[in-house]
Amino acid sequence: MKKVFTVLMVSLFLVVSACSDGASGGSDNVELSVAHIFPDSHPGGIFLEKLAEELDSATNGEVTLQVNHNAVLGSEADQMEQMQAGNLDMALFYATSNFQAFDPALAVEELPFIFSDVAHARKAYEGEYGDKVKEMVKEYDFEIISYWENGFRHFTNNTRPIFEPSDMDGIRFRSSEIPLRLEMFDLLGANAVSMGFDELFTGLQQGTVDGQENPLVTIDSANFAEVQQYLSLSGHIYNSAPLTMSTNSLSKLTDEQKETLFSIAEELKIEQQNMLDERNEELEQKLTEQGMEINETNRESFVDAVQPLWDSFAKENGDELMNLIIDSE
Repeated sequence: MKKVFTVLMVSLFLVVSACSDGASGGSDNVELSVAHIFPDSHPGGIFLEKLAEELDSATNGEVTLQVNHNAVLGSEADQMEQMQAGNLDMALFYATSNFQAFDPALAVEELPFIFSDVAHARKAYEGEYGDKVKEMVKEYDFEIISYWENGFRHFTNNTRPIFEPSDMDGIRFRSSEIPLRLEMFDLLGANAVSMGFDELFTGLQQGTVDGQENPLVTIDSANFAEVQQYLSLSGHIYNSAPLTMSTNSLSKLTDEQKETLFSIAEELKIEQQNMLDERNEELEQKLTEQGMEINETNRESFVDAVQPLWDSFAKENGDELMNLIIDSE
């Protein structure tokens, strides 16, 4: 009888130990999935593949990551819904403004020209502003693992080069369905057309829209030089790229696995930013050689033109996040 009791106690101990692996209740072997909307040739795609490779190596195969490129799992809104439903673990979103569906104040990075340059933007996301955004999205069961980068957006079109706000008049620009961005185009006299990114190349090719706006690396990786004539370096909006995981999926990992994931993601963030810096220096020449006409814009006149957006945003959503960005410069 004593022997039976001992066996039972040992069995119970093993079960309890297995169920309490790590303070967070994670398990030894975890298969994760991550998605994003751009091709594998985009810096985001390149570094998601690196993340999968290094995570597998660092955990001796205990944590694997399947990467889904090119919007195969749908738009960023679709990916967010799948994360909430438990069908997707992670996503690389190409703007924190994707979270504005939960809190409109999180659209703040869409305010044109709120970031003066890339150093300012990176400092803001690594400081109190970035911490506050993480805190806010956590309320909706999202965990921002690391702030990777999308970059500054620029205008391209087939109608005319854009120097002043008046040059935007009547041009049909594809836009994401982000209210602030739509309002910006309206304020500048352009016609915003909502269209998924996966439809954009064909839309430009067929003349459904005249132009679009994206960072240089996206303009390059999406081959927009084939269907766009003018590139106007406006730098009107900076977007981060928050590498995001659902709270539920994060709980699958042990504390040690979490630490490994966060550490690798932060290291790759620096590498990704360095790649973007190098590519941006090269891409103006490359896009010129591919036939695009490139010009600078009058930043001051654009800043003046979009000031009403700043005023209305602060009135509707408060100025806490705005001030955290401005004060970080």
